[in-house]
Amino acid sequence: MPLRRTRPVFLATLLLATLAWLPRAHAAPITLEVDAREAPIKMLHSRLVIPATPGPLTLYYPKWIPGEHGPNGPVMDIAGLRISAGGKPIPWLRDDVDMFAFHLDVPAGAKSVEVTFDFLSPTAEGRYSGGASATPNLVVLSWNQLLLYPAGGTSDSWTYTL
Repeated sequence: MPLRRTRPVFLATLLLATLAWLPRAHAAPITLEVDAREAPIKMLHSRLVIPATPGPLTLYYPKWIPGEHGPNGPVMDIAGLRISAGGKPIPWLRDDVDMFAFHLDVPAGAKSVEVTFDFLSPTAEGRYSGGASATPNLVVLSWNQLLLYPAGGTSDSWTYTL
């Protein structure tokens, strides 16, 4: 008899524990704006608004790109990285070991951080996403080149709006 009474409690606990491990979307999406007016001269401008809470925050540039066979996201092609909250600059540090990680402290009262940077599109022929992707009449955007994402969760955890 005691086994029958505890079985529903055990199953409910197991279900809740399983749901806690499933990836879930964060409440607020990350907003991404891309200015491609300078694409003919191989420069794209990215602006992100990333939901955040006050305290330490690590942002990552995509390292592993689907279809490529190594951790070779083009982090060396970003320039002019600026991070702010409420219109005030936030100092950031690049990780000592992982060059794809940027550390900062979100100030008290902030609900998001704004990140802007330029992506310098390769001018020479290259392989995969490392090749030139813009002409005077056409630009091919690889979204991974234009965003950062917060530490924590999985790639399925974050949604982006344009």
